[in-house]
Amino acid sequence: MSDSQGSVLIVTKSGGGAATELGNEISGWLSARGVRSITVEHPFPPARVNVSEYRENCKLVLVLGGDGTFISTAGVVIDWEVPVLGINHGRVGFLAEVVPEEWETALERFFSNELDISRRTAFEYEIQRGNGIVARGVAVNDLVISRGAVARIISLDISQKGQCIENIRADGLIIATPTGSTAYNVSAGGPLVHPELSVMCITPVCPFLNGIRPMVLPAERQLSIDIAESSGDVYITEDGRVPYPLNKGYRVTIKRHKKDLMLARIRSNTFFQKLRSKGFLTE
Repeated sequence: MSDSQGSVLIVTKSGGGAATELGNEISGWLSARGVRSITVEHPFPPARVNVSEYRENCKLVLVLGGDGTFISTAGVVIDWEVPVLGINHGRVGFLAEVVPEEWETALERFFSNELDISRRTAFEYEIQRGNGIVARGVAVNDLVISRGAVARIISLDISQKGQCIENIRADGLIIATPTGSTAYNVSAGGPLVHPELSVMCITPVCPFLNGIRPMVLPAERQLSIDIAESSGDVYITEDGRVPYPLNKGYRVTIKRHKKDLMLARIRSNTFFQKLRSKGFLTE
């Protein structure tokens, strides 16, 4: 792949260290093969990496870090419609699944068009106040509506495509993508969902006197959540980032994002193997 054909964007985790060193090594390897690359260090969370100027002609995004760096970067580049390959420099490695020793194998497979591409549903959401939209964004992993520091429950009206689902009183609500079903969602008692399905996982957090159970809903139908009542602070958090304050009367609408995340990997059909290796499935 020559410079005229495209380039590779390398995003390394914040703080330098081994990820930065590997990024420099990969950049040199690409240069020796006539491939242009750009290396950018991800800022410390919760800031997002600013890479919009590198979108044109980008053919691959390499993320050298953990799942947090991967999710944050993926949310920024999802509209580029290019593969995103994670080389794990974190603790879990559920998404950034390529180990550092395999980076050369992964790149060789990319240039040979042999990388496996897993298409993942993401969500786009808007926060409405009255007739206006006060915030919007994209979630790769999950959206979490939760109470603040004061231990008081919140009341939420949940509906999909105009049909009322339930009013719940709880500490919060998790709306997870299939990719994010293995994160906070499963810790709160939600379902494990195959990451290549197109669904929403809806999981209440400590519901009070309410029979609602975790649900799996079609992602193609818009979900609406109204803040019906609260005696304390309420926040929405996108992919674990800085919470945005909500008040009574606010509405959050969530639907499938128009673009899928193109998650690149060197092995296919590893979902159940990873569930076993990370302790989700036991003998």
